Amino acid sequence: MTSTPDTLPPAAGGDLPTRTYGPPAAVVIGALIIGLVFAVVLEFLVIISFVGQRLWRHPELMHDALFTLPLVLWVLVAVVSGVMALRVVTLWLQLDEDGFELRSLFRPTHRARWTEVGSVIAVRDIARDSGSAEALDPPETAYDGVYVLDHHGRRLLAVSSRFFGERAQRMALQRAREAGIRIEHIDAITPAELRREAPQALTFVDRHPTLLLLALLAFYIGHNVLTFAVWGL
Repeated sequence: MTSTPDTLPPAAGGDLPTRTYGPPAAVVIGALIIGLVFAVVLEFLVIISFVGQRLWRHPELMHDALFTLPLVLWVLVAVVSGVMALRVVTLWLQLDEDGFELRSLFRPTHRARWTEVGSVIAVRDIARDSGSAEALDPPETAYDGVYVLDHHGRRLLAVSSRFFGERAQRMALQRAREAGIRIEHIDAITPAELRREAPQALTFVDRHPTLLLLALLAFYIGHNVLTFAVWGL
């Protein structure tokens, strides 16, 4: 890990207007496709069993808990997939000289002033194993993550190049620099090292993406096996 403090002087243009950033088109399309995959493609056996056998006419549907369970899980998956897709599609970040605001549907609005910020960590490269989380590679000039922390080291905001773009990261760093906040630049670091450097910068999903994927895989296998056992084909 190589780490250097921010030594650049405050950027000119402190009177820049408020800027708003949202996910690029590729992320929006990707979120909708992923939602469709989780709700339809991975649930194909459930859907084809329900529709093919016209189970809405079955007398045990909504009366027998076990018989109804595959349908309930399918509806829950569809709802959760839709909510998560909308959280991404409607996500936007507003930055100005006073602070920042993060908004999205199905997500509490998060606001903070720069006076509440204790430090900022800008990581150029977080070395992870390649996988689905790296499907959308950021530009070479972008940071893997810009983490805005409060005075106790708690994460207030993570400005991702994938969700907000390189310009949002640069604006966040400029606003923090103008506010006199300490900025630490890190060229390369592993998630374990970042966790030691800033324990609360990474969420549980950030730290264990493989575990999340395994849990999702186990759920879908279990759901399809349950569907086959209860409804048959």
